[in-house]
Amino acid sequence: MKSIIIYSVLILILASCQKALTGSATPNTPENNFESMWKGYDDLYGMFAVRDINWDSIHDELRPRINQRTSNQQLYTVLSEMITPLNDIHVFLQPTSDGLPRYESNEFYRTHTAQQDFSIEVIKQNYLPGLITIDDNFHYGILPGNIGYIHFSAFGMPVDFYKMQMEKVMKTLKDTKGIIIDIRNNGGGDDIVSRYIAGLFVTEKKLYMTTKKKNGPLHEEFTTPEYWYADKQGSFQYTKPVELLTTRWSASAAETFTWAMNTQKQVTQIGDTTSGGFSDVIARELPNGWLYFVSVGDFRNADGKSEEGKGIAPDIYIVNTKEDIDSGKDKVLEFAMSRF
Repeated sequence: MKSIIIYSVLILILASCQKALTGSATPNTPENNFESMWKGYDDLYGMFAVRDINWDSIHDELRPRINQRTSNQQLYTVLSEMITPLNDIHVFLQPTSDGLPRYESNEFYRTHTAQQDFSIEVIKQNYLPGLITIDDNFHYGILPGNIGYIHFSAFGMPVDFYKMQMEKVMKTLKDTKGIIIDIRNNGGGDDIVSRYIAGLFVTEKKLYMTTKKKNGPLHEEFTTPEYWYADKQGSFQYTKPVELLTTRWSASAAETFTWAMNTQKQVTQIGDTTSGGFSDVIARELPNGWLYFVSVGDFRNADGKSEEGKGIAPDIYIVNTKEDIDSGKDKVLEFAMSRF
């Protein structure tokens, strides 16, 4: 998910500054908390049209259940029901009191609390003992058969970090006969980073994404679309076959990376369909101090189609089971290796 911590800090700072400037804050009542959250999404959420959501009807359905005697547990239940229809990986409620858990609007994230179809430790122990760790989210090495391997579990560092590190990685892997890029547990990060890394594998400049962000309270008010191109980066391009491994846990900037990589003819996406959550996200604070998170963008692929809530389907579908991973076997990786 894209820089949620950074966004949270910025929003909280701005909220504090606003309170200091105005000398007042919205009173902390159940009614005000409900209305503040509903209005926050009404003003800022970028995909009511994409997801075919009637936000007014949700207000009308839920508002009668809130009154001055509503407990925090009851408020939590109603606010959770408010965002459930959005089914968005970037939309969730984070209470800061009463020991209440974070509530995910996305059904997959609600029902799958831990990933069981991938383990970097299995790869290190059973397939690539010489795996090089740059940081906890970034690994690389050369698999048997002279196959390059790069693993990213996030795109969260500044782009200059990747420019420096990837120059070294690509020089190490330049003579391999192909590269496997593994983003099966990549929860996202910065789209600038994902565009840069994709550019190391570009043979032809291609449009891969258009984005627009909410810039007004009306549901149809957005910025002018921005066009994103996969274009050459780095000192040289790797043009031999690339296999991109994805799962339902490949999310956000990992998905915009997938869009960019899939524009290149030497790239094959293997694994499972991605999460289906592309937008940027911001955090807002309720009068009671709870946080809620809002997708503010409308991201489309090169054909102008939204894949929010759907994800990017692989060229070749193959997944690991929990039993595979528990037994130390990664049949997705093995299949990808067998294709070189």
